[in-house]
Amino acid sequence: MQIPEIKSRLSIQQVLTHYGIKLDKHNHIKCPFHSDDKPSMKIYHDTNTYNCFGCGKTGDVIQFIQDKENCTKHTALKIATELVGEEIAMGIALMGPDSYRGAEKQGSREEVSFKTLFAKQKESLSRSPKALAYLESRGLRLLSEVETSGVEVGYNSGIAWKKLKQCITFPLKDKDGNIVSLYGRRIINNTPGYKESNSLEFGKHYYTAKRQGLYPHYPPQETETLIITESIIDTASLIQSLQSTSIFNQSFSILAAYGTNGLTTEHKAAIKKLPKLQEIIFFFDGDNAGKEGVKKYTEELKRLLSGVEVTSVPTPDGEDINSLFVNYGKEAILQLIEERSSGLTPINKLVGETEERKTENNFSSLQSSVLPSPVSISPLDVSQLNKIIHETQTARYIIKGSLCKQLDKMLVSLDVQHLETAVKYRCRLDLYEEKQARKEAREASEKLDLRYDLVENDLSKLTDLLEEHRESQLIIENEELKMEDIIPLNEQAKCKAFLQQSNLIEELNKLVGKSGIVGEENNRLFLFVIATSHKMSDTLHALIQGSSGSGKTHLLSKIAALMPCERVVKFTRVTENSFYNYDEFFFRGKLICLEDIDGLKEEALFAWRELISNNQLSSSTSMKDENGNIRSAQRIVRGPMASICATTHGQIYEDNMSRMFVIAVDESHEQTSKIIEYQSLAASGIANKDNETEAREFLQNCIRMLKPMKVINPFADKIKLPPQAHKIRRLHGLFLSFVMQITLINQYSRKRDQQGRLITEPEDLQIAVEIMFESIFLKVDELDGSLRQFFENLKEYVLDKDNPQNYEFTQREVRQALNMSKTGLYRHLSSLIELEYISSSGGYQNKGLKYRISYWDNVSK
Repeated sequence: MQIPEIKSRLSIQQVLTHYGIKLDKHNHIKCPFHSDDKPSMKIYHDTNTYNCFGCGKTGDVIQFIQDKENCTKHTALKIATELVGEEIAMGIALMGPDSYRGAEKQGSREEVSFKTLFAKQKESLSRSPKALAYLESRGLRLLSEVETSGVEVGYNSGIAWKKLKQCITFPLKDKDGNIVSLYGRRIINNTPGYKESNSLEFGKHYYTAKRQGLYPHYPPQETETLIITESIIDTASLIQSLQSTSIFNQSFSILAAYGTNGLTTEHKAAIKKLPKLQEIIFFFDGDNAGKEGVKKYTEELKRLLSGVEVTSVPTPDGEDINSLFVNYGKEAILQLIEERSSGLTPINKLVGETEERKTENNFSSLQSSVLPSPVSISPLDVSQLNKIIHETQTARYIIKGSLCKQLDKMLVSLDVQHLETAVKYRCRLDLYEEKQARKEAREASEKLDLRYDLVENDLSKLTDLLEEHRESQLIIENEELKMEDIIPLNEQAKCKAFLQQSNLIEELNKLVGKSGIVGEENNRLFLFVIATSHKMSDTLHALIQGSSGSGKTHLLSKIAALMPCERVVKFTRVTENSFYNYDEFFFRGKLICLEDIDGLKEEALFAWRELISNNQLSSSTSMKDENGNIRSAQRIVRGPMASICATTHGQIYEDNMSRMFVIAVDESHEQTSKIIEYQSLAASGIANKDNETEAREFLQNCIRMLKPMKVINPFADKIKLPPQAHKIRRLHGLFLSFVMQITLINQYSRKRDQQGRLITEPEDLQIAVEIMFESIFLKVDELDGSLRQFFENLKEYVLDKDNPQNYEFTQREVRQALNMSKTGLYRHLSSLIELEYISSSGGYQNKGLKYRISYWDNVSK
């Protein structure tokens, strides 16, 4: 056996196992070649090498044996050859003796059982980041959780033989539950050094020789409803998506076919032996092969099984169970199962409702018609706004305001009221602090002349009731938030088709225009992309800058209306410390809109900047401990969130500008004409508001379809921004984040790497540059957006005059020519004088000053 063949067959993991060396979760070991207290040697499974960061030892499997045995290379090769022989024995177990060259006797097949082999592969899975990342990309949970759902997964990193190398593996079992074969799905591209490397392709399916057994196992004899999927991955996805539902029970089973032509004789024999079987449901892929397979096997099974209904699930075109599970969740799968082609009632059969259960239900109905059913009345009265009332035989307890959502406290404003005299005892306390609760119970009982023990007992029961109420409210809120992911399948199909377009960004801009945003073609698209980042890990932020009455707040509101309403929070005013007092996760995954930040005080602006930069606010506050003593405590409010805010100024918000994209409202006459025309059409009824509503709702659903994903940008190191840009370090990061968001919006048409990450395409950068150009320019220009627009209009006006370089103008002249207010003109002229773009050239203060342009900058250049 040649050295390259030994190295290709012998893995570093097998060598470590031979010497009884175990890896930690970071693929490190304590170096066996020097005194090592902490693991300092890194093991590289992909290259079968090692490297010690302590003593510097490095090498391959042969070198490791040589260093470990302190022997010659020749001796190390002999040991390696023996270890390769152990792997060959495993290969015999997998391939069968007849197909393995060099296997001399039938008994070799029994040396290693499939059970033992698969157990090693399950251990290997937990040590492989690539395998775990692949499982996550397919929606399959990690090993410890997967096993509880009945889905067993392993990873063959190289210990096993031939085609199953570097495959996610699943066990096939016989009727007694024994593993008798393995199925593998390759997750890594071709491995150099193998003669068969051309056939070892990513995503290919492989089985061990002489395949036998079923996945996940033989259906139990109690099976009444059987779903047959097209692949093993689909079955694993279906088990995980249905395991927590009422469908998943003893009378319901799932079975994997081995492809559209893979319903084997063993499958049919196992199905035929199910005595209680009532329905078979085919859930194959939504392509022509899947449809033909369903048609073929439906006819076969109807001939084979009399009295068994055979139905099929209408899988959308281009989808399979796994893609439905990953992209739309279990709700979509349940809905499709309910909509399957059959004459049966949709869901009660899947729940396993037999005739006996129906009889029991009928008997229960008969009983309920004769005997009065007990009425469940909540001990808490929550009918009044911002009040919770609990009345006992001792007193009436009134909670004012809402309950604290922090689960480690129950802080309430409480009135204890006498039932007859209506006298109240008022206090504010944390019901979780028992000493404090006993103290308040004692003082309330003394003031209201009530029994102390009864009041204390009432407060204890009230705490329990408030806990239950708070938990129910949180569940409702969470369900409402999850509703954004539940979109009717027909609407999902429309959204997905739209999101798969190659010119998606251009089509999105058209749709944004149809939603009622007139003109502002670049700005509206820029803001829309920023707003969609609210559910991603890298969120974006925008500052809309424009003069008073320019429509900046209107533009902000229109963009916010295109986002899912459950994700948008708008503020008109913010007090100094209000950001610190929100619940810990209030802002996470939200789009926060500040309609005008001009009125925010410095403390509020500082908090806002910290939320944007660090994704959290941390404040020190005072609170009482269980003994009633005042103690310091930390309060945290977390992000990330996206934000859009508006202002009439730009220069005074330098710290904010470096963290946000600055977008100047279009204040041109052309934009004004577009707005006036739209207002006239709307007032006359010509503009169709229903079309606008339809466009908004469609865009909201498209955004709901976008999923947070990781993105890699292979062109990031080639990006060069203008070196004179304002705070270019932050601008560079903002630009990369914007490119990432463009890629995320295009996630339904972008390729993914082996770890499931989206790959940025060159057109994503081109689109980002085209959209961001004006914002980048504003960070290079020392004039803010509104001031730049005024100065360009002023230059255009003066250039029409004779000898423009020396032309003098007055405030009244410019105010009338550019149709501006006195206040706005004065602010702009003052700023330009301060920056030395214009200068005062004469006139009098009481009769009017004259001005002249002193700096003619070339904005195009």
